[in-house]
Amino acid sequence: MDIKQLEYFISIAKHNNFTAAAQEFYVSQPSVSHQIKNLEQELNTELLRRNTRRVELTEAGEIFLEDARRIISILENSKRKIHHNREKLLEVRIGYLASPTKNFLPQILSIFHEKHPDVKVRLSHKNATQIINDARNDVCDIYCSLTEDMKQIPGLCVKSIQTDHYCLVTPKDHPVLQQMMIDYSKLANEPFIVMKPTLAATMYRQILEICQQLGFSPRIIKTCDLYEEILYSIESGIGVSIMPYRTKGYMNNNLAYTLLDASQLSISTSLAWKEDSENLAVELFLDVCKTYIQEHPDDFL
Repeated sequence: MDIKQLEYFISIAKHNNFTAAAQEFYVSQPSVSHQIKNLEQELNTELLRRNTRRVELTEAGEIFLEDARRIISILENSKRKIHHNREKLLEVRIGYLASPTKNFLPQILSIFHEKHPDVKVRLSHKNATQIINDARNDVCDIYCSLTEDMKQIPGLCVKSIQTDHYCLVTPKDHPVLQQMMIDYSKLANEPFIVMKPTLAATMYRQILEICQQLGFSPRIIKTCDLYEEILYSIESGIGVSIMPYRTKGYMNNNLAYTLLDASQLSISTSLAWKEDSENLAVELFLDVCKTYIQEHPDDFL
């Protein structure tokens, strides 16, 4: 007697039909019939009364059905206990960039906690340069950062999940927005505020490339440690900036986000993890991410 025989028997009792039970387990009907015949031979009694239309339980079958359900229930409960006990020993360390992950990472973490409440999650909010260094020194199990940065690190699996394009960020009443089309030559005179290149090298380089494509060199008056500092400075009238378009949802502010003609230059966000990782929590987290991305495709265009 084995668990599969019990599951087949319970399914036949539920459907009153061998074919339906076989379909439930994606096996052939003769395979199910063979397993039930072996079960009856082992018990030395008939469990099912067969006819051309349906299958009915014998009196012995009614008795055995109750015990079979109890055995399966005990087994499933034992599996859950073992699973929860194993998860208590698990931990996943996640290093992330806040700005490009704001619209999906909190939701994924919430679902993960609901599905795996015993797995410890340690979050580490870092800038792009810090995440590169952490990845090189194996500080975290999973990284959510810029694709170009993560691909620099040997031994990482890198999965791109989101692409963004750059935009001009200004106050809503900025003069450059008064015309139907932006006169990019006038941007050369504007004071620009950007992230410090030592903290966000890829973004800094791409911004300079965009400006070059648009025919001007930015007059950078201030470099910042945080996105918030850039946005506050723009809202205060200190200057303008070029930033990823999804920054629009990062903070509630009175700013305009205008996509640029050089928008073919994009910035991509990825999930990255060690190729040889043996941490089960990494697999569990990636499974939740995969499901969330499939269920919310518009958030990852």
